[in-house]
Amino acid sequence: MFTARDGTKVVFREPRSTDARSLMDFINEFVGEEKSGLLIDKKTNIRAERRWLKQRIREIKGKQTVMLLVEYDGRIVGNCDVKRRMWKESHRAVFGIALNKEVRGRGIGEALIRKTIALAKQRMRGLEAIDLAVIDYNKRAKGLYGKVGFVKVARMPRAIKEERQYFDEDWMVMRL
Repeated sequence: MFTARDGTKVVFREPRSTDARSLMDFINEFVGEEKSGLLIDKKTNIRAERRWLKQRIREIKGKQTVMLLVEYDGRIVGNCDVKRRMWKESHRAVFGIALNKEVRGRGIGEALIRKTIALAKQRMRGLEAIDLAVIDYNKRAKGLYGKVGFVKVARMPRAIKEERQYFDEDWMVMRL
């Protein structure tokens, strides 16, 4: 249980195999959101979401991924994950986070990031760095990532195309 700055109470927890429908509903909300900051641009269906969730749970059990969900009022409103890279990059992991609009700006994201990274450090032996990519227009996210310890290391021009508009992507890393 986490209590946000405004008193909102949420639960951070690991995913369960029964979460597919809630996760599908959660991610599908982002598809229509202008400049959501997420790469997904098409709604998912329950079959695809079940397959995706089954794979994530397998990776969690194999200590290749850690993932925490945010549950609020019986619904999933956020998720955060750290996924170990493979082979010669296995000392690194990729970070991702998504929060529903209704819970942003309350300190929930920062707490979720910190808990997820702490869990990754605990479970993923030999992990030396966590990296992420963030679309340049997502100033709020970049500020939050900097606050928790990520540092910008590069920029990829025109990396993202939304509709007919291109955006740069910043790459950030946290050394552990």
